[in-house]
Amino acid sequence: MGWNFALDYSKLNQLALAFKGGITGNNSGKRLTNKYGASLEFADFRQYIPGDDVRRIDWSLYGRSQRLYTKLNRSEVDATINIVVDGSKSMDYGNPHKGLRAMELALSFAYISLKAYDRVSVAVGVKGLENYLAPVHGIQSYNKILRFMENLEFNGTGNLNGSLNSLKKVLKPKQVTLVFSDFLDEEGYQQGINKLIEMKQDVWVFQMASPEEIDPDFKGGLKLLDSETGKAKDVDMDYWTVGAYKEAFNEHSNSIKEFCTNRGINYVFVNSQQNSLEVLHSIKNNVTTGKL
Repeated sequence: MGWNFALDYSKLNQLALAFKGGITGNNSGKRLTNKYGASLEFADFRQYIPGDDVRRIDWSLYGRSQRLYTKLNRSEVDATINIVVDGSKSMDYGNPHKGLRAMELALSFAYISLKAYDRVSVAVGVKGLENYLAPVHGIQSYNKILRFMENLEFNGTGNLNGSLNSLKKVLKPKQVTLVFSDFLDEEGYQQGINKLIEMKQDVWVFQMASPEEIDPDFKGGLKLLDSETGKAKDVDMDYWTVGAYKEAFNEHSNSIKEFCTNRGINYVFVNSQQNSLEVLHSIKNNVTTGKL
């Protein structure tokens, strides 16, 4: 496909991720948890990342350098960030393109996470794990994720529940899983999201929508075509029809938000007019359970 991504890496370098409740991993790494490791043997210093345990700050070093550094012990572990992008045909829509915006956001999270020494996996599915990149580590691995994303296509009738259920093959407890989708799936999404909770994931849900979907400007008689099923329907886009559509769209979005809120899931609505940095800063300002 050859997507062109617009990312400001100089701005991304100024951001860091902090997750709720502490995180665990199975490999040697440099993200600090809420608890001291089994070994208290000093290994090194690292510049402070928001979310690190403040008890690990070396205040004497701060006095000399006026910069915050945390002490690293031999037992430190890294986190794994799992990025899931809905690859169904409905995501191939909008101006700006909502699928492209989802991938740019996914790449932004991947870049920030790799910079923080975390491991990052990427899954793009329609009904399962059709495209999966196993966890990579180190900022030098970012180009591998970038090449993976550049060749993706959005096609086929989606089954988000099926895609999320397929992750049970690769996920481990107490990881972070980010889901990017428009959630326009006749089979729903609830069962798949609940499965992530059962797998003890810190879940983030990003609902992607284009300006045309949020506030359509269509008038007169139209033939609407379902991009995934091919089903067509003739409609008269008069004032009342447009109003009924907007009400239904808002109900759809509110139901996703309520579903997430009731389960302690981080929910973010994304208008594809927002660039990735705008979305990241909106999370920083508004998401309190798991934030930048």
